Amino acid sequence: MPSIDLTYLELVLAVITIIGTIIFLFVTLKRHDLKYWLFTYISLTLGYIFNSIRVFVSIFESISYILFGLTIILANIAVLIEYYNTFIKPPKTSINKFSFFGVVMALDFMYLGLVNFLIVLILISFALLVRITFKKKTLTHVFLCFAELGALFSALGNLFILLNFEAAQEINIGADIFFVTILFVTGIVAYLEERLTESERKYKEFYNRESFYKDLVAHDINNVLQSIESSAELLSIYLKGSEKEEDYEELTEIVKEQVERGTKLVSNVRILSDLDYVEISLVPKNISTILEQAIKLIKKSFPERIIDIKIENPFDEIIVLSNELIFDVFDNILTNAIKHNQNTKVEILIRISKKERDNNSYYKLEFIDNGEGVSDYMKDKIFQRVYGKSKTVGGMGLGLSLVKKILNLYDGDIRVEDKIKGEHQKGSNFIILLPVYNQ
Repeated sequence: MPSIDLTYLELVLAVITIIGTIIFLFVTLKRHDLKYWLFTYISLTLGYIFNSIRVFVSIFESISYILFGLTIILANIAVLIEYYNTFIKPPKTSINKFSFFGVVMALDFMYLGLVNFLIVLILISFALLVRITFKKKTLTHVFLCFAELGALFSALGNLFILLNFEAAQEINIGADIFFVTILFVTGIVAYLEERLTESERKYKEFYNRESFYKDLVAHDINNVLQSIESSAELLSIYLKGSEKEEDYEELTEIVKEQVERGTKLVSNVRILSDLDYVEISLVPKNISTILEQAIKLIKKSFPERIIDIKIENPFDEIIVLSNELIFDVFDNILTNAIKHNQNTKVEILIRISKKERDNNSYYKLEFIDNGEGVSDYMKDKIFQRVYGKSKTVGGMGLGLSLVKKILNLYDGDIRVEDKIKGEHQKGSNFIILLPVYNQ
């Protein structure tokens, strides 16, 4: 029968391992690379639970010893699996690696005996874990290295007992306390490290999002100011000539519309900033009317250009779930079609049809221009924000990254093709898909 002090100590160790296992369970929900270590925690916890109640049923002591040995084996299996996943690049099937580990451990066990086998396995696993730690550079893996040392001390303590070493019992108890404490601390460290990693991820997302909206405002406000500047320059030219009151009123109207557009832009940026946090309400809108409004504003924004925009629309109405940001989608695409067109006459054909995809109906809007076109290399990249300041696309990327973000909100899509397949220099075809609204 164990002494009262030893029973109390084993009960404390059982409680510590239970708490440590619960903490580590929450960690493995996020950090899947540590999931195999969870079995080590569970085995050790069960071992101390059975060990602390062995005074009631004698067989519980044998069960606890089996679980303690299993704990060390599971810890080293966790190391071997993580090493395999980190450095050997496993194939999709994982049967072979477990078979390999099983054969190696079986041979070691046959030739060395249980305790010696565990010690050799721990030493090998410790060396592998050290390499993993240098690779992953996490504090959790540093403490797992100490946990491996704790397992080694525990195995040595059992070996000393078998060899009847003096003070072997005290050494074994000390090794157990060290092993349990390190595993408990490792669980806490892993939890705190995961929280820190999650905070860093959210901070980066926040920073990137805020940076995106800052660039967005600079990009679109610059377009607004450019239109105002062009109108003001033309107005000054007209003032030097004869009285043309009708022209003055038209130019003044452009200035007013652009100022109003700038006001709406600020409101839209605020809406976009909430996209990742709140549900944006969408309502059925007739986008054919909005498209006509965008075309009207675009022609006024580039009074010095000859712009011919034709629409092929077989539908009386085009109803989709959207919001006021749909105007910015059309405005960005039309603006790019004009800016990236060196021809004397800008020609844009907007062809509207229906398309079935994945058992869903979509409106297909094609914006076909006679501009510079988009090379095959850039066809996907222009929708990525990182290319917003690329000289290759002349700032096209930022506006189109915004377009893609808005269309994602509508469960829509956008892509670009050549106007004439294989000859991108002859113009582009920007294709938008928007789900058909069924009442």
